[in-house]
This record gives sequence, C-alpha cells and structure tokens, in this order.
Amino acid sequence: MKSRKNYVLPLIFFTSILFSQVGIGTANPRGALDINKETTNNMGLVLPTNADPKNMINPKGGDVAIGTIMYDSTLSCVRVFKSTGWSNCLCDQCGPTPGPGFTLDCSSGSLNGTFTTGAQSSGTKIINYTNATGQSYPAIAAASSGVSGLTASAVAGTLANGSGSISLNISGSPSGAGLASFTINIAGQSCSFSVNVNSGVIPKRMILSLGGGMYTPNPGNTTAPTTILQSLANFGPTGTVPSQGFDIRSIGTAQGNLATNIATYNPYIIIFTWDYTSNAADAVALKNYLDKGGRAMIFLQQAQPNQLLNQIFGGTTTHNAATATGLVKPIANLSHPILNGPFGDARGKLVGDDNDDSSSYTNANINSSNVDILSTNNGQIVGFVHKTYKLFFWGDGGFPLGASANTSATSYPAGVDASAKPIPKINFGTGTSASSIVYNSILYANAVAWMMQ
Repeated sequence: MKSRKNYVLPLIFFTSILFSQVGIGTANPRGALDINKETTNNMGLVLPTNADPKNMINPKGGDVAIGTIMYDSTLSCVRVFKSTGWSNCLCDQCGPTPGPGFTLDCSSGSLNGTFTTGAQSSGTKIINYTNATGQSYPAIAAASSGVSGLTASAVAGTLANGSGSISLNISGSPSGAGLASFTINIAGQSCSFSVNVNSGVIPKRMILSLGGGMYTPNPGNTTAPTTILQSLANFGPTGTVPSQGFDIRSIGTAQGNLATNIATYNPYIIIFTWDYTSNAADAVALKNYLDKGGRAMIFLQQAQPNQLLNQIFGGTTTHNAATATGLVKPIANLSHPILNGPFGDARGKLVGDDNDDSSSYTNANINSSNVDILSTNNGQIVGFVHKTYKLFFWGDGGFPLGASANTSATSYPAGVDASAKPIPKINFGTGTSASSIVYNSILYANAVAWMMQ
C-alpha cells in the first residue's frame, strides 16, 4: 500500500501543473507564468545577454524556438526570434520596421574637426544610410573608446524613406593621443568610425608651394601667404595651433615636375597659387597624391586649374569670369572647420577678390554629392572643399594675398596685423560692395590648421 502512494502523489503534482498556472515568487499567479514578488514587485526579468544573436542556441538542435528573446549587448536592445529570423531592436521610440536591406555606413561620410589631447575639441561626422523606411530614432550620445573623453551626438529624428544621412557633432576633451573610436546604433543597425587625436604639439609639416612672387608661400616673402605660416603666434609651440611650424619648399611655376617634387620632398600639404598653370602630368601626380592621403589647397583662376579639376573629378571643366560682384563674394553658412576653426568664424560672411573678379567653374562631376560648395556666382562654383579628400579650392590666384596695414579696396584681400595674425580686412570692394569686411585670411589659416591633422 505504501508503494502505491508513491506513484499517486507525483501524478497529482504534475496534473496540477498541466491544468493550472505557475508562479515564481508568488503563490497567486496571474497567468500561465507569473514572475513576481507579491509584496514588493520590485525585481525585473533579466534576459539572456549576448553580443550577437547568432550565438544563441537551441539545446535540442536546430534554430532557436520562435519567440525566443534575448538582450543584444552590441546594439543595447532586446530582440526576438521570428519565423524570418532575429528581429531588429525592440524599442519604445521605433517607427516602421526597416527594410531588409537597411544599412548604416560610417565609412563614406565626411569627417571634420581638430582633436587634441587635453584640449576642448570639436568636429562633425556624416553617417550615411540606405533602404530606410521612415523609422524614428532616439537622441544619439556615443562615448569614445580607445581614447576616451569625446562624445558623438545628434538629436532624435526620423530617417528618410530610402537613402539619407545623419550629422553627428563630436566634442569633448580627449584623454590622450591616438584613435578615439565610436559605435553608432540606429534602428537595429550599427557602424563604427574613429578620429585621430594628436598629441598636443603637431610636428613640423612640409609644405610644397607652386606659384610665383608674393602670392606663394616662400621663406623669402613678407606677404600673408608666408607670414601667416611663419608666425609662432599662429603655428608655434604655444600658438593658436600648437605646432613645430613648417618647412616650406617653393618650386616656382615650372610644369611637369610635380611627381618628382612629391617624391623628393614628401610634402604634407601642397599649395597652388598665381601664376602656376596646371598641365596633364602634374594633374595626374596631384590625383595620385590625394588618393594616398595627401592634402592640397588650390588658389588658381581662369584656365589655370582646369587640368587639375578634370583629373580629380573626371569630366570637362569650364571657367567663367565671376563678374559684377564688386570684388566680393558671399561665404556659405556651413559647418566646416575651414569656415569655423581656430582662427575665427567666417560662416555666412564675405571674401574678397584680388585685383579682378574670381573665376567660377562648371563641371557636371563637381556637385554637392562630392564637395561642400562654399561660394558661387551666377550658379557656378567659385570655392569648395572636397568631402573625401583634404582639398580646398578657390577660383582666385591671389586669395591668400595680404600685408599688414594694407588698405587697398581692390587687392590684398587677406587681412593680417603686425604679428601676422589673420584678421578680417575692412573697407574692401567696389560699387555696391564697397566698404565690405572680407575674411580671406581667416579661411586660409583655418584651412592650414584643418590640413595639419
């Protein structure tokens, strides 16, 4: 009789499970499974956590069961396994589910900024995406790893249908030199990028300059293109941009020697000014140099830069005189270190032309997809900065020309004080543009600072 009772009791127990509810922490379950503490109700459910849902397994073999949930520690969200596979992130601010091809791309968008150890630093990064379906995303605040102290941020928003981009602001005080890395998570997808943080005092940089006379950087010159670079207050160990300065090599206006000079001097920056005119061989050499990470500023006019632009962008470049502007051009109000950098903010302000109106350029391949257009005239491009290369262009061979105390209203548009500090030049321009304030030297010095990183 005793052994019979041993069989009956387990049968009663399992029958009660099959035909009733189960409670963990409660004697009064409110559903098939109730996980709670009746008096406090203050403990949450901790889900299985893994960096990749592909690591989750079914102990019986095959796919995990439909309805399995887990916490994705890479994307910082909850995901569920459905008949179509793992879902995107489950969140309280998600809009429509992204299409199956939704992707984030951290590699193609432009990255701008100056990041220095122990100094307040700032910049921007563009994140591109494709195959979005209008889903919303919360505010982004991604802290840097590797070198800490920086944060990439953006306000909450909604993705466009199809392709688009998100602009991140990067700010903070880096903890050290090296790479500061960021991982961006949006709508269940992620991508990563890094910024280089310099050690505080930038090493001496080699500048190769092509051009003639007072227009070009040359150790023997006393005009702004040279003195701005040589001033320790601008580019010295304790200057506006902490630096060991520059080794400037001026090679004149001769054509066909650029490849040889690049191989000889290994320049960090190449600067083109009046009155150098490009040829096909030098255009190929410049394109190869940019492809390898080189940096260039082109201040040329009329047909002088056409070969360079044709080689860099493809297509055919034509030039026109940007007439009837009173020797003054507007600057776009864009967020870029050349327009708003360590030497000042020129966004939405003006630049001046040296002696005659700048040239403007057309080329079907030079457009807002690959350049930030900084100034136009009659719908044609006068100045731009490339979105991938470190390349700054302006259609005026004398764009950086200036001298301390010069008061001309039609030439020397780059203002500098007695210590060669870049300053706006006042009372510049003619006709309706007379008495304008122009910011050529600010853009020139900011561009040099941007290219030094």
